[in-house]
Formats: sequence, C-alpha cells, structure tokens
Amino acid sequence: MRTKVSGQTKLPRKWNDFLRDARNKKELYGFLNEIASATEIPQHKTLFITSDNDVLCIGTDQLMPQCDHEEADTRIIVHVKDSLERGGNSVMVRTVDTDVVVLLIGHFYDLCEQNVSADIWVGFGTGKQFRYYHINTVCENLGRDKCKALPSFHAFTGCDTTSSFFGKSKKSAWVAWNSYPEATEAFLFIANHPYEPVELSSPQFVVLERFTVILYHKVSTLLLVNEARKELFCKKSKSLDSLPPTQDALLQHIKRVVFQSNIWTTSQQNIQNVPTPEGWGWKKKDNTWKPIWMTLPEAARACSELIKCGCKSRRGCSSHCKCIKAGLCCTDLCSCTCEI
Repeated sequence: MRTKVSGQTKLPRKWNDFLRDARNKKELYGFLNEIASATEIPQHKTLFITSDNDVLCIGTDQLMPQCDHEEADTRIIVHVKDSLERGGNSVMVRTVDTDVVVLLIGHFYDLCEQNVSADIWVGFGTGKQFRYYHINTVCENLGRDKCKALPSFHAFTGCDTTSSFFGKSKKSAWVAWNSYPEATEAFLFIANHPYEPVELSSPQFVVLERFTVILYHKVSTLLLVNEARKELFCKKSKSLDSLPPTQDALLQHIKRVVFQSNIWTTSQQNIQNVPTPEGWGWKKKDNTWKPIWMTLPEAARACSELIKCGCKSRRGCSSHCKCIKAGLCCTDLCSCTCEI
C-alpha cells in the first residue's frame, strides 16, 4: 500500500501493509528525522539521529563520522561506543530485538575498554514482558570468552539471515554448548577473524560438525554428521525432519554464519565495508539473494517403499526374506546379520 508521507498524511489503519513498501518506510524515517531535528531539546542534552549514512547531531558541535551500516542493530553499538568515548558512564538501550541484546553482550568487554566505568542496561520487551537487564552482570557470569563467542553462536543456531536447526531451540543449543565447551574456540575464531572462510578441512568446521552431532544426539560419540544421520535413521528410527543436515548443507550454513557473524563482530567500526554475500552461502537470483542449501545433487524426496527384512537367523536370510524376494540386498535397515 503506497502512501505519500507528509505532515498531513493520516495514520494508516493497517501498519503491516504500510511498512511492506520500502518507499513508505524511507519517507517515514525521513519525515521523523526532520521533525526530531527541528525540535528544541533541553540544555545539556544531546540528540543523535541516524539518517542514511549520515548522523544528525543536535545540541553539540562534535560530529559523528559517517556510518555505512545497513541495520539499526549494529548502529546501536556505534552510538554506545561514541557515548562511552565522550565520557558517558551509564547507557540504557531500549529494544525489542534479541539481536541487540546479543550484540551488547558480545561487545561488552571491548566497550569497557572505552570506559572502564561503563554501566550498560537494556530495556527489553513490551507490556507485561518488559524487563530491565544489566549487561554487566550477565557478562560477569558468562565470562569474557563466552560473551565474545555469543554472536557467532546466535548466528549458528538461527537468526534473521541464518536458518535454525529443525526442532532445536536456543535452549537445547545452549545445553549442547555447555556440554561441549570446545565449540567456544570455533565461535571465537569466527569472531576474531572477520570474513576468513571456514572449509571442510578447517579445524573449526570439524568442531562445529561435532557440536551439531551433539545437538541432535547428546550421547553420540560420532564426529561426522553424515554418520550421525545414518545412525539416527537406521538405528533410532528418526524421521527425516529429525536428522541433522548433511555435511554439504552444514558447510553452506556455516558460510552464512561467518558472513552474518562478522557483520555483527565489526559493529564498532563506522565503516564496515561488508563484502558481497556471493561465496558466503548465497546466490543472486532474479535480483534477490537466495540461500544455497546444498551443492550436491538432490536425492529423491521419497521412495515408494523402503524394504527391510526382519530375519533374525544367525545363518543368514532364507528364501522367505523380503529383500531376497524383491531382488535386493539387505541394508542397515534390516534386522539380519547379513554382510552388507
């Protein structure tokens, strides 16, 4: 629903329809910036407003440099850092976005280097769910490494630009992380080495693959997701939806994780110079970026019949065996002891 935004424009009845048009949002933000910048503010107060790549500074002669961040989430970190550099001690961020909380935790110890007296709070949620969270206390309990690794963990387990693992909540992923602390080093590597690719042969991929196996089967001793898929399907009778991704699909997922995580971990830089998503688990189709789910040929979505026998004879299958009757060899699905 395209609407020309001005001071005389009536408030739209259906905000969702109004916000679906990017031109409406751009005009709305421009209008709000214009009104806010013309408003008189109390003395000793300073107002900063992001407007495209510029920052409008009201009540001060000290200007903030240009910022090329595309998302408000990362721009908040720039503003928090600027406030601490200017001598601010207490910062309160109001948000309803979990990503912002994760970013503040991930950057907390770096931000404290700007001001050792930094006291950071978050006003999170709406209505009865509104809460104040003290970021200092959260970070003291988590520790420096886990805080810095948190944005990478958040991207790996699912965010706006990376998919989550089917049926695996953040809570179950957190439990898996606590039971496999080695994953912290892999998440830290991603955070500390911006846009450094992680390939199948990378030590970080090996660790994250093992972490994925634990996420789906916490007592498994397997290292490879393909072997875990086989075991869970054949021995545990898990449905296809309940299996971990293939190794090929996991690699593409990790590429997207590295791309998103490094946008977050470089949030303190005014100019990020984010590379194109191409080569990071994304492809451009019809002028839109689409995720690359896998590079291997797709197998048949379903078989008309999965034949397996229930033979339990130690001497092997007899002529009554379902597999023999169908002219097939026994597989891991069968209960027999035949050599496959």
